[in-house]
Amino acid sequence: MHKRMIAGITIVLMCMTILLGCSQDEAPPTSKKNLVVPIDVAGIEELMQIRGCPLMLVAMASWCAPCRAELPILQKMHEKYKDRGLRIVGISLDVGGPSAMQPLVDQMGLDFPVYWGGEKVTTKYRISAIPLTYIVTNGKIVEKILGQRGEDFIEGKIVSLLDECQK
Repeated sequence: MHKRMIAGITIVLMCMTILLGCSQDEAPPTSKKNLVVPIDVAGIEELMQIRGCPLMLVAMASWCAPCRAELPILQKMHEKYKDRGLRIVGISLDVGGPSAMQPLVDQMGLDFPVYWGGEKVTTKYRISAIPLTYIVTNGKIVEKILGQRGEDFIEGKIVSLLDECQK
């Protein structure tokens, strides 16, 4: 009887130790994942028709070194100017579909939308080289930028358009 009592007390103490060791803090919030999802030509046309402040539509691919180099600049522009109305949308042209771009979006912590466009988008917009950026205002392409550009160049293109949309 004495041995059973000691065994029972030991088990109770072990359980209490385990329970006390468990943190009662809330679990850290899960990050909102920016998923790369498909978009078709009609979806892009719809994005382009939204009136107001400028839209930067950026064609890219995960394997493209200049595209990869430009992504941190685009993220910085997004963070800096989103409250002034700038919209940045990435269009992945990776042959492997949305899953090809997703690891890069996650790794770089991009929080602007990135879609996968596929061959029909490439054909419709005559994309033969990337990165390719269209700056769209009120449904019209006002600027086409081919190739990787630096922060000053990109900022110079959008600031005046943002000033106009704020009036």
